Amino acid sequence: MITPIFYKIMNIYVAAPFGSVGSEKRCVVEEIRKILQSKISYGDKIFCPWDYKIPNAWDYPNAEWAQMVFANDVKAIDNADIVVAVSYGRTETTSGTNWEIGYAFGTGKKVIVVEMTDNVMSLMISNGCYAVVNGLVGLKEYDFNKMPKLRTGTEQK
Repeated sequence: MITPIFYKIMNIYVAAPFGSVGSEKRCVVEEIRKILQSKISYGDKIFCPWDYKIPNAWDYPNAEWAQMVFANDVKAIDNADIVVAVSYGRTETTSGTNWEIGYAFGTGKKVIVVEMTDNVMSLMISNGCYAVVNGLVGLKEYDFNKMPKLRTGTEQK
């Protein structure tokens, strides 16, 4: 019998730069999904905002479409047990990702930050999360059953 990595059904929200990001960053998100998929059990769900599409999106004014996207993402964070967020350092992480991390922290969610750089990290992100792991290797090694609080040695400003 295979022992599931998580002992209860988990909902995981992946917060990362989307929109017009380069293919390298999109590949990082895909790898994070693969890593998480290998750690979850039957019934667990991974929500990645770029998977959600507004039906007939082009029929809506931009502001109305944006409100629907925002509301859906907030609902998904509210339903999440854990938020796994990608950080590219203080100057490269997007405002949307930073907002998702802050909102999740403010609502009491456990936020696991995947730090993709050894450059300066935002002190607000570093201290506003449950754990920080070093890149994809750190995420692969992270024990979601024990959920240890972790920090990296990345400088904070």
